[in-house]
Amino acid sequence: MNIYNDFKNQIFDIFLKVIEENNFNLNNIHDLKEKFTVELPREENHGDISTNISLVLSKLIGYKPKELAILIKSDLEKLESIKSVSIEGPGFININFDNSFWHEQIFKILKLKFKFGESQIFLNKNINVEFVSANPTGPLHVGHVRGAVIGDVLSNILKMVGYEVTKEYYVNDAGNQIDILANSVFIRYEEIILKQKAEIPEGYYPGEYLIPLARSLYDIHNDSLLNCDKFNAIEIIKKFSIDFILNEIKIDLGRLNIKMDQYSSEKKLVQDLSVNKTIQELENKGLIYSGVLPAPKSTVDDWEPREQKLFKSKIFGDDEDRTIIKSDGTLTYFASDIAYHRDKLIRTNGKLINIWGADHGGYVKRMIAAVNAIADKEGQLEIKLCQMVNLIKNNQPLKMSKRAGNFITLKEIIEEVGGDAIRFIMLTRKNDQVLDFDFDKVTERSKDNPVFYVKYAHARVCSVLKKAKELGFLKEKNNIDLSYLNHEVHLKLIKTLTYWPKVIETSAIHKEPHRIAFYLIELSSSFHSLWSLGRENNELRFFQKENDEWTYANLSLIRALKIVISSGLNILSVSAPEEM
Repeated sequence: MNIYNDFKNQIFDIFLKVIEENNFNLNNIHDLKEKFTVELPREENHGDISTNISLVLSKLIGYKPKELAILIKSDLEKLESIKSVSIEGPGFININFDNSFWHEQIFKILKLKFKFGESQIFLNKNINVEFVSANPTGPLHVGHVRGAVIGDVLSNILKMVGYEVTKEYYVNDAGNQIDILANSVFIRYEEIILKQKAEIPEGYYPGEYLIPLARSLYDIHNDSLLNCDKFNAIEIIKKFSIDFILNEIKIDLGRLNIKMDQYSSEKKLVQDLSVNKTIQELENKGLIYSGVLPAPKSTVDDWEPREQKLFKSKIFGDDEDRTIIKSDGTLTYFASDIAYHRDKLIRTNGKLINIWGADHGGYVKRMIAAVNAIADKEGQLEIKLCQMVNLIKNNQPLKMSKRAGNFITLKEIIEEVGGDAIRFIMLTRKNDQVLDFDFDKVTERSKDNPVFYVKYAHARVCSVLKKAKELGFLKEKNNIDLSYLNHEVHLKLIKTLTYWPKVIETSAIHKEPHRIAFYLIELSSSFHSLWSLGRENNELRFFQKENDEWTYANLSLIRALKIVISSGLNILSVSAPEEM
């Protein structure tokens, strides 16, 4: 149930009527519906809903925006439930509804319950959301958390609009970083056996998180790996270390209430020749050639021109062609990444979304170019970049460095503030904006803490329903009269509730999960305002001793509110407490 889509359809039908009456011939007229919007106006005095259809489509029929708006207005005024229609500015059409229309929406929410907000606009479509994908060289830290939450919540939103979603983690278990990991673990393993502190070479992983891993390795192999061939020992340590760390990563994700559907191995892609098959496929399309890249813009002392195998990335919108096979015959990471995305396209048979850190921004164009080449069409891959998170405690920034070994792990953050706070706060900024995570503020019990603010709204709702049950007001009653809900604060709350399906749909289309958190904060603010006014004004109290009809009307609103707040918190995978 999305009244904004319903009225969009009706407004578009009126536009088509105008076209027919004036003998205009337009091609692909149904594509025009995606060009205009129907939504809540930014200013409350601009009506209940507003549309820009006249501004967007007037040129197609040679009308001025206001002329088209006048024609649409005359037919809109004939629709049931519309109280008034006005034309503002250069041609915006603003619509006001009778209060009874808004009251009817409460009944619809109560009937649909937690299906309110769901839609099937992307039914039978598949989508793969890859996120986190941290190298299995250490535990997850705050640098991974934001992408983890955004990817998980986005997946929940996409399911709400009909998508079949696969949540995926790409395990980079091949390459130089795994060699460094294994050698770093071997040093820790030696320390246990020789009982003496070793010097950690420059470029190795010095973090103490490798000590428990090395102890587990020793528990299984004792000192046998120290006495066997070093190459064989390192190979054993590689597999053991990857399995150990990946298991720890899965545990950490579980602490954050995240469960992946698929873990894909880079090493497996290389072993089953998927990378070679991908390169061959690109060669068959005439997209691989032998060539020399131009000299880098920045001065590199040891640079010299070398012939390499290059992918024609530039013809797909990249800044330059990219190396697939180096001059020494070794594959680049980019070659493996193309093979991985080819594998995802085959398995998913639908679109792909990658959630990356902002430090991967320079990799976006080449990856989209490669997917366009493999898929033979554009738009199959969308990449969302997450800006960094600044940790703040006692008004001081907390620094971290994975290689230096003093990073702050996800486990430590969860133990201090809880998973709910982390998940919610990570969505209080758009993904492309830097976010400050203040340990002190996220544990405050105040309106300045959005996590507390929204949860407290739900707890207050539950307290009202608990009191209603104690007073006997939750027994079934037919024909509840909602006309008592005519105060502006009631109507504002109802309008905000009714916007919920639109929020979900917009979040899904634009891949912006922060919209859910923003909406819940706004909805909670409307409810807290009603609560406060009720304390000051007896006429706005939820329970009226001499007027049961008033009470039942208010309880209907409260029950609808509980459905929407609970649904929103559920999408965020944040708990909805009944008491606080």
